Order: sequence, then C-alpha cells, then structure tokens
Amino acid sequence: MDVERVRGYFNEPATVQHYAKAVANVGLWESEKLLFSKYFSEEEKLLDLGCGAGRVTIGLWEEGFQDVLGTDLADSMVEESQEIADCLGCPFSFRREDATALSFADESFEGAIFAFNGLMQIPGRAKRRQALQQIYRVLKPGGSLIFSTLDREDRLYSKVFEVKDDPEHDLKQNINLLDYGDRHFDTEHGTTFMHVPTRAEVLEDLSSASLELVQDAMRSELARESSAVLDFSENCRLWVVRKHSATSSR
Repeated sequence: MDVERVRGYFNEPATVQHYAKAVANVGLWESEKLLFSKYFSEEEKLLDLGCGAGRVTIGLWEEGFQDVLGTDLADSMVEESQEIADCLGCPFSFRREDATALSFADESFEGAIFAFNGLMQIPGRAKRRQALQQIYRVLKPGGSLIFSTLDREDRLYSKVFEVKDDPEHDLKQNINLLDYGDRHFDTEHGTTFMHVPTRAEVLEDLSSASLELVQDAMRSELARESSAVLDFSENCRLWVVRKHSATSSR
C-alpha cells in the first residue's frame, strides 16, 4: 500500500467521524497521561504528529498544556480537528504535514508525539526511518518523542505471524507488502495499512535516527485503561525516546 492510499483512507468521511467521536468518548489514555506528565512540562512547545481529529492535541489542552501543534497527513482530519478545537475553545492550531518531510526549522520543539501507532502506518521501513530522522531534526537537544507501536512478539500477533505462509503477511504471496510485518486491516471504514514490528526492529530504527531509548513498555503494563480505550485500541507498546542533549557525548 502506498502513502496516497493511506491518505485516502484517513480522508474518508466515515474514518474522520470515527476519530472525531474518539475526542469526546475516548480522550487521552491513562498510559498516555502517565508518560506525558512524566516527560513533558505544560509550558513546552509540543508537536503532535498524525493527530487525527485531535484526540491527543485537545486532550493535552484539557490537561493544562499550553502550546501544542497538531499535524496530520489527511486534510479532512486537519479540518475536523480544527473545527472541534474551535468549538471547545481550544486555542491550538492544526495543519497538514508529512512526517517524512516536515516543514519546520531545526530544533523547533521541546517534545513530539506520534500516538496510536501512527508511525507504523507509514509504508516502507526506509520512510519510517526518514520520519524518525525528521523528528530528531525538529526536536531541541534533550527533547523527547513519545509514540506507540503494535508488537509482533506480543501474545496476539505472535499467533498471527506464526502462520508463515499466510498471504496476509507472506511477502512471496502478497505483492502489496513492502516489509515483513506489514498488514492490511479491514475496518468498517475501509482497508488501512499497519506495520507490526518487533521490539528489536524498532530499536534498530531508533538507532538509525540517533534517538536514545528512555523507556518502553506494553500499555497493559503501564496503566489500567477504561473500556472505551480498550474498545478503541488493542494493546500496544509505548516508547519514550530522546534526542541527545548538547552536552552529552555521542
């Protein structure tokens, strides 16, 4: 699946409404609140990548954060998130951005977020690494990135991928796949793409972008989530990584 098909899925009205409902009905996960409050301060300038309809961006405003910019690849998501924010009186802005080619100047943000497995919805490992390199570029020294991924070695996906010749993920049988771990998920809104990595794979990608691991854990290990969150999203691995500070050695 190429990036334009991914963009098309997230521009679909039904997909937009699904994510819009999550702003009110789901909000920030308890695990997200835990990590955001631990690694970000309310005064810092934060970048929310793949913001969808604004669940995280607006959720941060509700938690007292003062300067968050929401971005998404899909124009319809940007429009919806801005409309919701305006209706709620949230002063934050939203704009279209491609995470693999960010338009911001170097060292523009103290922190960045790529929630709900958004990084892994970029087709192609080289492109995902490019996005990580772009995030590194726009982070200030010492700035943190918090993101999530599915985990191919978690109980659910280890069972899925143990069937090696399944055409859903067998590269020899499915010409639409770029990397082992790619999956196409059929939802009520259409078909979407997701790469399901191993922990070791993500660590390699982080190293390629010079991002240092601070913490990672499965969501279920971090917090007890509401039924609304569990219905909205399956278990995933949350990551906290950091751009080296100006005074640290490389």
